[in-house]
Amino acid sequence: MPLKISTWNVKHSQKLIEDNPSANILERIRRVKETITQINTDILLVVEGPKGEAKIIDFCHKVLDNAWVPVLLKGPTDGVGDRDRDYGYDMRGTQWVWYLVKPSVLPQCRIQEAKVWHSFIGSEQWQVNYWGQFQRDDHEHYRQPQVLIYKLANGKEIECIGVHLKSKINKKSITYDAEQNLTGDYVNTALKARVKLATEARNIRHYVDAKFNQLEAPALVILGDCNDGPGQDYFESNYLFFDLIQNLQGEVLMAEKYFNHVLFDVAKDLRWTARFRDPILKIPASKNPLLIDHILVSQPLCNGSFPLKVNAKAGKVEHEIFERVNAQSNSKTISSDHRPVSVVLEDTVIV
Repeated sequence: MPLKISTWNVKHSQKLIEDNPSANILERIRRVKETITQINTDILLVVEGPKGEAKIIDFCHKVLDNAWVPVLLKGPTDGVGDRDRDYGYDMRGTQWVWYLVKPSVLPQCRIQEAKVWHSFIGSEQWQVNYWGQFQRDDHEHYRQPQVLIYKLANGKEIECIGVHLKSKINKKSITYDAEQNLTGDYVNTALKARVKLATEARNIRHYVDAKFNQLEAPALVILGDCNDGPGQDYFESNYLFFDLIQNLQGEVLMAEKYFNHVLFDVAKDLRWTARFRDPILKIPASKNPLLIDHILVSQPLCNGSFPLKVNAKAGKVEHEIFERVNAQSNSKTISSDHRPVSVVLEDTVIV
């Protein structure tokens, strides 16, 4: 049977389950529910999800009427537990990453504890050398990638790596010298954020390498909000000279480990998931479409060697559903500032 996998950054989703919701929040709840219902995905990665198991259970109940349910780790008492303990997810902050699935799919899904990731990599932290500096700094995932394992009827498994990488938000003041070159803390903060972002992508690739040391051809999906996209923005072009998504995809010369982007054959004008203002290039949000939400798949899911396959035109940004559901919304009632991305895996046809 086909399997649909989606990812969506539901902005500040925790606000949707607060007590005594305002009229604006109730409108957002309606739009979020309708969006997910129309997408009708089997597996949904929710980015900016609420903090803690109890709250994601509340989210599924209050927002989705339990038409989708969370895939959870077992707590010490096999229950929900308190609202702040992480139970092996190793997530920090208030924006967590969760997998929601249809109840019919739940028996085939399990979450892998974060300690397995750390074991495969060798450590929770890694060292970072910033540009032009010999002194090293320690870095780790602020939002630990979450791994869902989906088991097919024949016993084969797909491993989904859900990510929400470091934000590039920079609250430092923008300053220029006499030649209108950027100067000061803004540049330093921007470069550090991008280097950390790149090392998070590299850490994910180290995990991928570990999987290839265990299986000849693992079926892997990397999905989520990478806070960046294909191509190089101002800082990548002028200072760093790398592209984050290339770090995630791998090297073409190592073809068996290369990941295909499910949006590679989508029309260019539709290949974006969010619009944000660029204060450096002075581009308004309305004219700055960005692809920062991604789904990448390993070669066995593309070449027909696995029971499920990503065929041509299988991936899409859910623009039509998003626009329809958010018609006549405003900044306070729109479902999110990101658009969902989906891919359908079809049964492999053996010729």
